[in-house]
Amino acid sequence: MASELKQHSQFSLSMLMSNLPGMVYRCLNDRDWTIEYVSEGCLELTGYKPSDLIGNKRVAYNDLIHPDDQPLVREPVQKALEAREPFRVVYRIQTAAGEEKWVWEQGQGVFSKNGELIALEGFITNITERSKAEEALRESEARIRAILETAVDGIVTLNERGIIESVNAAVEKLFGYTENEVIGENISILMPSPYREEHDTYLANYLKTGEKKIIGIGREVVAQRKDGTTFPIRLSVSEFFLSGKKMFTGIVHDISEEKALQQQILHSERLAIIGKMAAKVAHEVRNPLSSISLNAEMLDEEIQDQNSNKEAKSLLKAMIREIDRVTLLTDEYLQFSRLPESLPIKANLNLLIKEMLELLAEELKQKNIKLTSKGLSKEFQVRFDRAQLRRVFLNIIRNAIESMPDPGTLNIWTEQNRETAIIGIQDSGHGIPEDKVHEIFNPFFTTKDFGTGLGLAISQQIIHEHKGKIYCESKIGLGTTFRIELPL
Repeated sequence: MASELKQHSQFSLSMLMSNLPGMVYRCLNDRDWTIEYVSEGCLELTGYKPSDLIGNKRVAYNDLIHPDDQPLVREPVQKALEAREPFRVVYRIQTAAGEEKWVWEQGQGVFSKNGELIALEGFITNITERSKAEEALRESEARIRAILETAVDGIVTLNERGIIESVNAAVEKLFGYTENEVIGENISILMPSPYREEHDTYLANYLKTGEKKIIGIGREVVAQRKDGTTFPIRLSVSEFFLSGKKMFTGIVHDISEEKALQQQILHSERLAIIGKMAAKVAHEVRNPLSSISLNAEMLDEEIQDQNSNKEAKSLLKAMIREIDRVTLLTDEYLQFSRLPESLPIKANLNLLIKEMLELLAEELKQKNIKLTSKGLSKEFQVRFDRAQLRRVFLNIIRNAIESMPDPGTLNIWTEQNRETAIIGIQDSGHGIPEDKVHEIFNPFFTTKDFGTGLGLAISQQIIHEHKGKIYCESKIGLGTTFRIELPL
């Protein structure tokens, strides 16, 4: 009975080993790894029958191991035996047919009661396909890494909390930060005000509502370098999922040269614009002059009758209004076509802004507009032409006042870094359509029913004469923000 049970157990064990995807072995710890026992799976794995390997009858197992990998097998096995621990090794073998295979081996030493090493027992299986897949994955990763690292555009990946998880080399070049300096930081580190403050709110709203405002849509925004300087970029944001987590990728394209080229083109077209402007002046002046002429004739008749002084005064007022309109038109046309020579002096820029806000205080009160400000108490010494910058700020602020419903909020802030003074003017007005924002600095462009459309064109011209930059961002229903940067 015991003999039958033993035979049944040995048969079951034999069947189990024959069905394993590899071979079970027992070998000596010698130079050849002399095989004492090996399962039938060795034929499929090595191309040799068990009888070919046992006792090195036809071939020694060590000779099947790739010559370059033999030390990589022996050294970790010997260390594991010394520590009496299991060992795991991965290496290549040459089959009887000359085919190269990758195998994974796990085994351990068998020791006598006296602690002497008797043999090694273990299991070896074919992992060639897995190794090929891993190699293909490594090659794919290396290829993708090479593409990312050589890309001209900056590539940033973020988690759903807006924390930077990776950047490519172009980001370091564009922003001046090293990879270690930005990884783990909020993406807002690469943004100037007011975008920095708005970012977390936007991300939280998106995660809560799923409403996409910039994801999948490229847009032009302003970025900020490590040294505090800013530059225009075209930003494209997309989302993806990694291990069940939502992630974002931002592609940053520097458009500084593109913007500079646009300015050069604008400058080159100035002469053509001036020609068009002359025709527009003639058209705009003709109607008010006709009205002036008619009113003058009627006034000439009325003043003959001393009882009609009231009517005469009314006509005279109408003439004055038309004359004022002609004066405004011609002044702005001439200002744009021939900007007066700038006379900059070094002075406190914040003082000029505070003086203008005092001048406009009553107008803001009448329009029920709340004024908030930040940074105006500091002293920013900047070289500027007082009259010209006053015109720029008044133009932008008055545009903001006209755009806001009752009640409204006007937010003005100033800040500076090592090289730049920054002025922000933000209103809570109706906003400008996205497809029109890029046109607001174009001559004669206006969203109002009145005006010449030259105010912002002149403002941009003045800022450029001061070696500065001016940007605008606007969203329908949320208002408009102007950002002006002037060199210190």
